Amino acid sequence: MVVVQAANVIYLPPGVAPVAAQVPQSTVPFDRAFFEQVLPGAVSAFCEQTGCEGPIVEVLTVDGTTHYVNGISGLTDTWVALHTAEPEHDHAVQVFVPYQTIFRVEVHPSSDLHPGRLGFITTPAKAPRKRRSTPLAPPEAPHAPPAARSGGTARK
Repeated sequence: MVVVQAANVIYLPPGVAPVAAQVPQSTVPFDRAFFEQVLPGAVSAFCEQTGCEGPIVEVLTVDGTTHYVNGISGLTDTWVALHTAEPEHDHAVQVFVPYQTIFRVEVHPSSDLHPGRLGFITTPAKAPRKRRSTPLAPPEAPHAPPAARSGGTARK
């Protein structure tokens, strides 16, 4: 007895040709390119449209954690380092999140509940002040009466 297994066959209507399936380059929707190129522009555009100054960016991961992102500290091809804040704590936290664990990114207008602590930083940091390369000029001599400076005598 010969058993023939039927292959998965899809019957197409007449005139329809099969199209080869294209495999996407990356199966991870949020990757390095997203955090480098897409997110900063999307946040800026959102702020322009809604008039918010300090938007709240939330990165949600598959373990149920919500990360309130103030900025992006670093990137590799496999993870993103997020500068985060927590609503119930006053200190900042740096979190390294693998791209595969991120399932949603949300942008909201700034919160009145926690002003300034949870907002995403959209303006670039100020460059540090440069130090002068030339030494300061020596201090001037104490002020003397005009006659003493010219070498003449003072009139009374």
